[in-house]
Amino acid sequence: MQRTRRIGLVLGGGGVVGNAYITGVIEGVRLATGWDPRSAEIIVGTSAGSVNGALLAAGVHSALQFAHVCGEVALPHPDVEPSAQAARLAEHPDESWTARLFPRSRGLRRPLLASPRVVLRGVLRPDRTPLAVWLTGLLGEGSVSTRTIGEIIESVWSQGWPHGRFWAVATALDTGRRVAFGRADSPPTDLARAVRASCAIPAFFSPVRVGTRRFVDGGLRSVSNLDLVAREKLDLVVCVNPLSPTHPRPTAPIDWLGSVVHQLERRAWGGFARRLASERRRVEAHGTPVLTIQPTAADLEVIPHDWMASGARRHVARRALDTTLDALRDAPAREAVSQLRDAYQ
Repeated sequence: MQRTRRIGLVLGGGGVVGNAYITGVIEGVRLATGWDPRSAEIIVGTSAGSVNGALLAAGVHSALQFAHVCGEVALPHPDVEPSAQAARLAEHPDESWTARLFPRSRGLRRPLLASPRVVLRGVLRPDRTPLAVWLTGLLGEGSVSTRTIGEIIESVWSQGWPHGRFWAVATALDTGRRVAFGRADSPPTDLARAVRASCAIPAFFSPVRVGTRRFVDGGLRSVSNLDLVAREKLDLVVCVNPLSPTHPRPTAPIDWLGSVVHQLERRAWGGFARRLASERRRVEAHGTPVLTIQPTAADLEVIPHDWMASGARRHVARRALDTTLDALRDAPAREAVSQLRDAYQ
């Protein structure tokens, strides 16, 4: 009897657009191989990827996620009839969680020095404090609430933690340390709050409290956190990383401001790609092959510079579906596709 394949799924950050890209990719993987991503041995989600991962862990089919992002159906909600949700969505296609993503946060916030402890640590130990973490401590807290993100998770999983292994990665604001909610060594919390913490972009979203500690975006140290699964003894890891495209944008802007943004974006993507490559080598050094899926030049044709642009999500998801199907037909992906099909069977 054939042994069941142990597949890991790692979903990186990337805002609203990254969420749409991941949605298209995971549906493309399912269609190309028959493998259901909900059956993954472990799912790791960072920032936007924690939304996709939590929905999969809660049992939401990748086809339903794709249809929702494309504005075709509403996700299940325990208090609303599905037919009523679908009718309202048809009348107001942009009235979804991504279209009302930015409610103001309640209560007071720190306008500067969100974490003096992290700032001091960065001054005393700059070699141990990533620049992004140090800047997060220096800047003030964001004024936008993540409660809308929590609402979409609560609509499918109202309390506790889903069965199986799902980790939502966040950063402890007061220490700068990475925390994987859902892992045995993490503070206890519910699924919605963990995802809110993972998505809390510093200086934009307000930090999310879990117990007495504050947490922000899990992408501060790594936008993928692929290395977390290095010792999990998996047969294959599928890593979807929206913020490390395989190519630069097809055309560069001609105005000076656009050129500056373009260059900053390229530098950031280059850093993310190098970090991803390093983490991939670490996983493969433990004997686990990794299939990485990243935006192609074709994907970048529909991905805007603003990764929080909710209006682009359906175009991004549909393009990601197409490019994923194309990529999984190529020779480099053949072995991974075979593994996924074996896991499906």
